[in-house]
Amino acid sequence: MMTDWANFFVAAGGAAAALTGLLFIAVSLRPAAIRASGLMIGRARSAFYAFTTITFVSLLALAGTQSRLVGVAQVAAALTAFGTSLRFTRSAVRSHQLNYKRAAAYHAGLLVVVVGGGVRTFGGDARDYSALLAAGVLLLLGVALSNSWQLVISHDSDRAE
Repeated sequence: MMTDWANFFVAAGGAAAALTGLLFIAVSLRPAAIRASGLMIGRARSAFYAFTTITFVSLLALAGTQSRLVGVAQVAAALTAFGTSLRFTRSAVRSHQLNYKRAAAYHAGLLVVVVGGGVRTFGGDARDYSALLAAGVLLLLGVALSNSWQLVISHDSDRAE
């Protein structure tokens, strides 16, 4: 990773880790309402998966090595989040509770992280993979923040937007 990107990944990883803790608090404030709604559960899961992916990708970007294995691990982190969330995405589609714009942004963020990690894995330029990883992180951060905010302010847990 280029040192130019170090501050970005420190900030992104730290913010995602802190926001994961706040997500736990948000969920604990209204557990019954969240458990009663597939939409709310999906938002909570999506936010959690996005925040953890951001944290792992950022920590790996800061690993201080030029090893291509870091790229493999970044790809694995994004693919794990995708694979874990796939079953829930399918369920949301079947129940007509999927917010397609948020889902598209979430999956695009994961895809961009996979591409960035892939570029690193195959020996691409550090400027390229760092910029790709940053773009994916920003997409995931936007989705996670939006979903977290909706968990806090939503009073009609089954109303789709």
